[in-house]
Amino acid sequence: MHLVLSGEGASDVGSDCENIGPITKLVDLLTERRLGYSLVEYQALTLFSKAELATRAKQMKARSRKGKKQPSETRYFYNNARALALLARELEARDRVVVLFRDGDGTATSTRQEWAQKLQSMLDGFAVEGLTTGVPILPKPKSEAWWLCALRDNYQNCQQLEDESGNDASPNSLKSQIEAHLGEPATRLLLNDKIDAGEIDIDRMNYLPSVTAFKDRLNEVLDLLGCPQQK
Repeated sequence: MHLVLSGEGASDVGSDCENIGPITKLVDLLTERRLGYSLVEYQALTLFSKAELATRAKQMKARSRKGKKQPSETRYFYNNARALALLARELEARDRVVVLFRDGDGTATSTRQEWAQKLQSMLDGFAVEGLTTGVPILPKPKSEAWWLCALRDNYQNCQQLEDESGNDASPNSLKSQIEAHLGEPATRLLLNDKIDAGEIDIDRMNYLPSVTAFKDRLNEVLDLLGCPQQK
């Protein structure tokens, strides 16, 4: 099996196999539960940058479009999923689990329906290129909500984090909240260390619907690939 990932940048999925990010760590931990071994440790991993997807997305415009026309609000997510599916197809690896991470980046007034439409557009983008093993990761509004949910003591009540603004310039932004909680910026290395130490546990994030959507889809893909169920 082989993991194929693309994210917003080095701070989430990482920059290469030697410098992975916290989102990649979470994906690997969940797949390890099913497989019994770490794909990252076996270096069964390929990362594509956001820039690589943008380049492929521009190339896609030159050929005939497939599928239904996407509205402007979701076209970005749809095209990114298509681009990643095409790049993954070019790899020689078999049994690819293809993961696309994008922040929802909604405002405080963004609705659950808007988030769901973005998520569906990613699934549609995978599907239109014939990829059945695509997994969208779309935190609402962004991944800082996930980290805060796992780190705070009252995590049972953290679903409200998904209703906050994804704008870093907004008052009491999620970014400022997590920095205040940690006492320092939430860097890739710091979050990785906390995951390794068990201080960030994805099972503590189950109160967040965006986490549940990701985990459910990942398990569907692993079922499709014949991975044994978690004991």
